Amino acid sequence: MRDATRLRVYELLRAMQDGVQIPPRVIEELVSGADRRAWPEVARAALFLAAARSLSEPHSVYWAATTRLLDRAQADGDIVMGAVALAMRAQVVNTSGDPASTVAADRDLARASIMLETAAGSSLEHASAHNECARAFGERDLWELELEHYRAADKALDGETGRDLVLPTILYNKAEVELNWCAALREIGDGRILAHRSRLAREALERADIPALPDSWRQELRIFATLLSAIEPGDGPPDPVDPPAEGSYGGYVRLTRALSIDDHRYALVEAEEALARIDHGQSPQVHNLALCVAAEIEAAAAGRETAGLRYANQLARQRWAARLSSLASMQSLLHAERLSSEHALLSKHAYLDDLTRLGNRRALLRFVDGLASEGVSAIALVLVDLDHFKAVNDRYGHSVGDETLIRVAAVLRGAVRAQDVAVRLGGDEFLLVLAVPKPDAAGRRADAIVAAIAGEDWDQIRPGLWVTASLGLAWGDPRQLEALRAAADAALYRAKTSGGNRISG
Repeated sequence: MRDATRLRVYELLRAMQDGVQIPPRVIEELVSGADRRAWPEVARAALFLAAARSLSEPHSVYWAATTRLLDRAQADGDIVMGAVALAMRAQVVNTSGDPASTVAADRDLARASIMLETAAGSSLEHASAHNECARAFGERDLWELELEHYRAADKALDGETGRDLVLPTILYNKAEVELNWCAALREIGDGRILAHRSRLAREALERADIPALPDSWRQELRIFATLLSAIEPGDGPPDPVDPPAEGSYGGYVRLTRALSIDDHRYALVEAEEALARIDHGQSPQVHNLALCVAAEIEAAAAGRETAGLRYANQLARQRWAARLSSLASMQSLLHAERLSSEHALLSKHAYLDDLTRLGNRRALLRFVDGLASEGVSAIALVLVDLDHFKAVNDRYGHSVGDETLIRVAAVLRGAVRAQDVAVRLGGDEFLLVLAVPKPDAAGRRADAIVAAIAGEDWDQIRPGLWVTASLGLAWGDPRQLEALRAAADAALYRAKTSGGNRISG
């Protein structure tokens, strides 16, 4: 049920990419339902869907949606979905035109990229994060970095359930960026590199033609292929395609004709139609190429290099130089962010449990000292101990025991907020420090943890496995940590002797 709901979110995301309108109410029900069931990864996926849906909304709405996802990811300690949010936020800020906002957006994007380097793995979330980073780099015409993320996204889907929900988008986007790169190279007249990139573009177009690709996307890729053959013929054009000129990519069809017709008069008509139909905001590279082609046709008809053609060539070279400068700046920013991340990671490891990646005892003491210095006068201390965990190790082996501890740690990580902390004390014993205003609030959250652990799909790890936990709850002054710990220990003992799978306080 839990995994099926998560996949349902990605099915809705795919449907939305195909033009299906997803009502906000449906998304909010997914978020609230996941929160009720203590399924934090499902809630974050639904918030990602909400952010993607708001892309067509006003700037403030999209900003609020991406910030909401970022806040939840940070509170849950989810690095990958945090990278998704930062990359999406980098996309919306970059459209404002404010230089300061653009600098901030570049930093967000660099941070998202390096976060994914430190959180390498395979999942729909990893692939989505790389895809969002790629899109942000694409908006900056940094195709080298964009393609790196598409390759990483493709790799992150290896063997994943629901792979076909995400892979078509990645392959389509990868083919489109290759076409844009070729359009820019054709505009500046770099035939040698264009021949190389056009081969890569043809490979990307062929790779994208998978069974899961929607028919409308497949038709668009055929349009891309014919335009590519007109830009750089290579070994000859693919099968001809002549979709309605009024379609979404009708301007591309017109540009293909302009590049292919020998009659200057008719070619210029097609170029002008292409310019009228290609949205510069949606397809800037192809629109710029259409401008360049129109200038070339005018010069050919005049029998000389016109001022318009000289101006078009000058602008093309300036755009290319600016792109290379931006690429160098972004690479420097990525390098600086990588060094900063490595330093932070080395410091962080001193406070992390090696197996579960929760905090360790040092992290607990540092956190509680921080609360005391901030004047916090009351906290809830929750001791978590798995019931009959020795039997799990004895029956299934220590590797299953380790997987169990990692899964429990994920539940606890999802149960704490930014102002709380979850640590592993050792073995199957965990501790949570909750900064809650009242003891009954801590009790409700402890109840949710007991239910979430018992409700996990433990059969995924090993058929027949079922894990429960007992919790001991204490409330008091963080400066009296030892006394609180003793009270929580006593409460935990009562929960254990009462049969387990419950809380006591």
